[in-house]
Amino acid sequence: MIRQLLDRYFEGETSLEEEAQLRRAFQQKEVPEDLQPFRPLFRYLNQEREARLDQGFEQRLLEQIDEKPETPPAAIMRRLPVQRWAVGIAAAVVLALGLFWLYQPATFQQQEEVAAIDWSKYEVDDPEEAFKITQSALLQASQELNQGTKVAAEEFDTKFSKVGRYFN
Repeated sequence: MIRQLLDRYFEGETSLEEEAQLRRAFQQKEVPEDLQPFRPLFRYLNQEREARLDQGFEQRLLEQIDEKPETPPAAIMRRLPVQRWAVGIAAAVVLALGLFWLYQPATFQQQEEVAAIDWSKYEVDDPEEAFKITQSALLQASQELNQGTKVAAEEFDTKFSKVGRYFN
């Protein structure tokens, strides 16, 4: 009976009377062993149900909500918006200067570098020579990638063997 009520309780299908019956059942000294983990839950719910606020609590709460807060002096009220405007303007100026400093030097450097390099010296007119240069560059890139793959595989093997020791 208690198990069925418990199942219905966790599915949200119990009435208030059935929930009270569950709370009473878990307050008894003898509760089946498999239902022991639910005992603290129903004790807590029972304690919360018994906890009541005193009679004047609601009235005091409503009075505190309706109270008007103390008004600050007029000098503080006038100074606050000016300070906010000043801080906002200062932040905008700092942001603008930071962005100017960040993007301007990079633009000047790029223009100087582009103007300083004469790419016409490096152009290849012969198609066979261009093919050999391209083939050499691709061979070098392939060797570098293969070396990187080899190093990564070795590192993986050493790390994996260390981890494998814990699972043996």
